[in-house]
Amino acid sequence: MTHLVGWRQVAPARISGRQKAMSSESAKKHKPRETVFDVDAEQLARIYAKAALDAAGDSAAQDLMMEELDAIVDEVLNKYPDIEQVFSSALISQEDKQGILDRIFGSRLSSSTLSFLKVLSDHGRLGALRDVVRSARELWNHRSGREPVELQVAQKLDESLHQEVIDSLQKILGINPVVTTVVNPDLIAGFVVRIGDKVYDASTRASFERVRQSMVAHAVEAIQQHPQQFIDKSS
Repeated sequence: MTHLVGWRQVAPARISGRQKAMSSESAKKHKPRETVFDVDAEQLARIYAKAALDAAGDSAAQDLMMEELDAIVDEVLNKYPDIEQVFSSALISQEDKQGILDRIFGSRLSSSTLSFLKVLSDHGRLGALRDVVRSARELWNHRSGREPVELQVAQKLDESLHQEVIDSLQKILGINPVVTTVVNPDLIAGFVVRIGDKVYDASTRASFERVRQSMVAHAVEAIQQHPQQFIDKSS
């Protein structure tokens, strides 16, 4: 994954106190809520996502753009909510936002990715960046034959074992998996793989549950076949 080397030293400082205050005030006035336009917003995010990938160029260029967009979400938006508030604020001009983009990212992004961020800013859609990146990731996975996979494990896997599981999924299921790993101690041991609406459960918890269900089924069957044996004759 691409890492935005050096941005951490400049990102928080490059947004002025005035801009932070304005974005905070805007956030109070414009609290997020569900509306009938949510579906339209998703469709709009898909339109911008497709336009971004198409404009990036060949497959390698699109892959690079996706790595950079993912890094922006993971390393910037997730860790510094103030920046996302600034991007979403209606009180900060698009010109100021573009200046912020240049100061924060500058040479740290490819020209294609930085230009795309500025297009979003020009159209007043920089606040939708997270949704656009999610749509772009879904589209890029489809274009590149990648399949999103959720891997639940009982405890964190070391790097070599994690890669071994991914290689096995690719070989057995015939897919190019994009794996999101989730630690779930309730599994006890083993793992659960979720691909779309399909679930492959190889956890110890599932094994215990299958044993329990088998015992219950056998008990019910025995009671049905020989009910007299289960009557308490002492009463």
